[in-house]
Amino acid sequence: MRDWLAFLRNERGNVTIFTLTIFMLIMLVLFMALFNLSTVFVVKEQASDSAQQAALAAVKPIYDEMEKALARYDQSPMRLKDEAYIKPFVDQAEASIRASHPDWARSEVRYEAIDQVLSSWLPANVELLFYVQTGLAQAAPKLRDVVVTILEANHATVPGSQIVVTADERIQVQTSVRFRSTTFDFSFMPDPKHEEEVYQTGSSRQIGFLHAAGGLFLSSITL
Repeated sequence: MRDWLAFLRNERGNVTIFTLTIFMLIMLVLFMALFNLSTVFVVKEQASDSAQQAALAAVKPIYDEMEKALARYDQSPMRLKDEAYIKPFVDQAEASIRASHPDWARSEVRYEAIDQVLSSWLPANVELLFYVQTGLAQAAPKLRDVVVTILEANHATVPGSQIVVTADERIQVQTSVRFRSTTFDFSFMPDPKHEEEVYQTGSSRQIGFLHAAGGLFLSSITL
C-alpha cells in the first residue's frame, strides 16, 4: 500500500512538472508572437513617418526654384517695356494670407501666396511660364536628393522607393522598412526567420500652380 501511495505521489509530481513545462512553452510562444506583432506596427509607423517626412520636404526645392523664377522675371530686360513686376503681388498675397491664417507656418503662407499668384498669371504669361518650367526642371533632381537624404536618415529602404506627382498636384513618396521576425534563438522554434518589406506612402501639400504651369513636371522616379 505504501509503495502504491509513493508511486501516485511521484506520478502527480511528474504531471505537475510536465504541465508547468507546457505552460512555460506556451507563454514563450505567445510572448514571441506578441513581440513580433508589436514590431510590425513599429516598422509600419517608421515607414509611414519616413514617407511623410520625405514627401513634405520634397516641396521645398520646388518653391525655392519658384522664388528664383520670380526674381528672373522681375529682373528681365522685358520689364523695361512692361513694368508689371510679380514679386509685389506675391508679397501682397502673403500678407493677406498671414492675416487670415495667423496659425500657419511661415513657409506654408509663402507657398500659398506663390500658388495663388502663379495660378492667376499662368499660362497666359509666356515669359513667366518659361522661367517657371525651367525652375521645375531644375527642381526635379534636387527633390530626389532631398527625399533620399530623409529616407536614409530614417533608416528606410531607399532602393525601390518611388516619387510621383499625383493628379491632384501632390508629391507622393512610397518607401518601406524591412521587418525581421525573431525567435529569440529558442531551440524548439522553427527557422528560418521571416523577413519582408513593409510599405507606406506619404503625400505633400498640394502644389497649386502646377496645373497652370503645364501639369506634371516629372514622371515616376524609382530610387
